[in-house]
Amino acid sequence: MTRPTISTALLFGFLMLLITGGCASIPSQSSHSTYFKSKDYIIYQLRPNDTPALLAERFLGDARKDWLIEEANRGNAFRPDHYVVIPLRPGNKGGIYTNGIQTIPILCYHRFGNHCDSPLCVPEQVFERQMYYLKKNGYRVISPQDLISFLSYSAPLPQKAVMITVDDGYRSFYTVAYPILKKYGFTATMFVYTNYVGVSSKAITWDQLRDLKANGFTIGSHTIAHSDLSKPSDIESDEAYMQRLRHEIFDSKKIIDRELDQNTFFFAYPFGRSSEMSARIVRQAGYKLAVTVKRGGNAFFAHPYLLRRDQVLKRDLNTFKSRLMNFYPINLR
Repeated sequence: MTRPTISTALLFGFLMLLITGGCASIPSQSSHSTYFKSKDYIIYQLRPNDTPALLAERFLGDARKDWLIEEANRGNAFRPDHYVVIPLRPGNKGGIYTNGIQTIPILCYHRFGNHCDSPLCVPEQVFERQMYYLKKNGYRVISPQDLISFLSYSAPLPQKAVMITVDDGYRSFYTVAYPILKKYGFTATMFVYTNYVGVSSKAITWDQLRDLKANGFTIGSHTIAHSDLSKPSDIESDEAYMQRLRHEIFDSKKIIDRELDQNTFFFAYPFGRSSEMSARIVRQAGYKLAVTVKRGGNAFFAHPYLLRRDQVLKRDLNTFKSRLMNFYPINLR
């Protein structure tokens, strides 16, 4: 795929523009290094121990924006005395290129363990291998807030952005997956159905959910009783169906809000099944995002209440890699 990068020639050409009095400000000295600044970029000469995260915190106000610096300087050595570009304005907010569009994969897990007898259970060593693959290959695990900004065309996302979600509320997420995620510096969203929280040794507790939240994880709603919201049951009237929808969607949010002292904004449809009516009520309840289990990635114009997710059911790494497609080729010339 063809994606623009800032080449060494462009970098030094822009540097010369700055030096010769282009549209940039006068070169200035800082306590860290000499740099040239325009409204769009800083040209910065690296000092020992400078890292993309340190520069992002210093110039962009957020160390998590280090990917902006890394992607702007692909192919340029990041070592002392070399010049790097620090972009000051959001770039390609929608991930739109002449040969295609960026898509965001959302992974869906359920349970974890050492001995798994169900496709919904991912063995610990398999999950470790998957997270290692993401880290080694430069994938960036994004937060729901990051996705909201992308879907509203407000901010770009890393070209290898991916989101991790876990459904139901099994305690094995806390005991098995959580330490692995922390090891690689990743976070995830856990969707719980409130009737299950704390009911047995297999269920996560409210205190464990509070710990997850305190460490940057997102807790979303998976309803109260994990009932199918996509249609009325065989013995359910339209009125009873509407009452059930409002109870499952509105009241689960109220419970989670109260228990975790938060404004719950992320929802997962039980069994991944949605309908026009259930999506409408999810929006009315005050959620900002909702996910299904329809396969595929999400472009910036994706429906925020019908987001696609790929369930991680097979254990081989090649299948896992196939769930990480972050680009949809299409001729936009």
